[in-house]
Amino acid sequence: MRGRTRRFLSWAMALAALAFIAWAVPLRDHCWDPRAPTSTRVTVTREASGCLLHLDTGDVHYDAVRCSQLECTPGVVSTMAGARPGVILGLLGVYAFGTLVWAARWRALLAFAGVDLGLVEVWRISIEAQAGGVLLPGGIGGDALRIASVLARPLSDGEARHPAGTVVASVLLDRAVGLALIAGLAAALGFAWGGAHAGSLATLLALIPVGFMAGLIFVRHVPLDRLRGLTESRIGRLMAPVLDYVRDPRAPRAIARAAMLSALVAGSQLIIIRGLLVALSVVPAEEKWVYVGTAMAFIVSALPALPGAWGTADAAYVVFFGLAGISPSAALGVCLLFRTFWYISAVIGAVLYAARARAPASGAEAASASKP
Repeated sequence: MRGRTRRFLSWAMALAALAFIAWAVPLRDHCWDPRAPTSTRVTVTREASGCLLHLDTGDVHYDAVRCSQLECTPGVVSTMAGARPGVILGLLGVYAFGTLVWAARWRALLAFAGVDLGLVEVWRISIEAQAGGVLLPGGIGGDALRIASVLARPLSDGEARHPAGTVVASVLLDRAVGLALIAGLAAALGFAWGGAHAGSLATLLALIPVGFMAGLIFVRHVPLDRLRGLTESRIGRLMAPVLDYVRDPRAPRAIARAAMLSALVAGSQLIIIRGLLVALSVVPAEEKWVYVGTAMAFIVSALPALPGAWGTADAAYVVFFGLAGISPSAALGVCLLFRTFWYISAVIGAVLYAARARAPASGAEAASASKP
């Protein structure tokens, strides 16, 4: 019953977010004549010869001169139509680089515990999981696929399997390190641009990496008998692999290496989001909210709602980028373009997974054909 309630609340939250997007973000430009004595706000379609006003009494064509005299709120169509493809293509390259560094971060957390996978293999597992994450809620589905994929791979002796607790702990820590660094970097940029007026959200984001470090120190140095209340609880049993991982003497070096790589991942993500605003020719009024809002959108995207975080992520961009003076259409455009990068990576992951699944079958067929 409790599981059904959680699913209902997740879907209700996502659908409410989608309804908010449909209400707040216009598909086409909304324009009005500032000289008119009464409101003349209508939807507009841009054309080469001017624009087409969609009035209640019918469509009216304005030439380019009259069209330029209107004041307009841009819609999604015109915002995306004005995007600069060269900038977007360059940012796609930055995104690809970020996926490789992300794989290196996870590999650093896997390697010290004896899970010896090459960087290319870890990258392949990661983007294959991205393909599943498109169809599964939030980031949780993709993490589950990463765990399952590593556990399905035998060790070099061909029989033993990787320790499940270590793999689970590495994925959870990978997620936590990534969250802590994107929050910390966004907070630092928020304070750099906003100074003492960066806002309470920037302070809250800054507390995430501080809390993460404090938690690691606490778990490593507090005697286990004092953690009995935690380890014997239901959530404690689920977190037991993480506790074992963190208390290992080799863990600090692996986590520190993952944190350095995570700083590159977070930096690339913030560069992409800021670059997408450049691609859409948008200049924010308050720069700090671009970075603080991006971090908040990433946090919201991890919530288990609709597959691919549809609705919740979009609403977060619209709300927080609105604080930066960015129009709802441009905020949604940034979200859609960033999601497109994710989908391109997911398509590559799906192709690689299909090729991997086909290879053993082809090998078996060849072996069968060679028998007399």
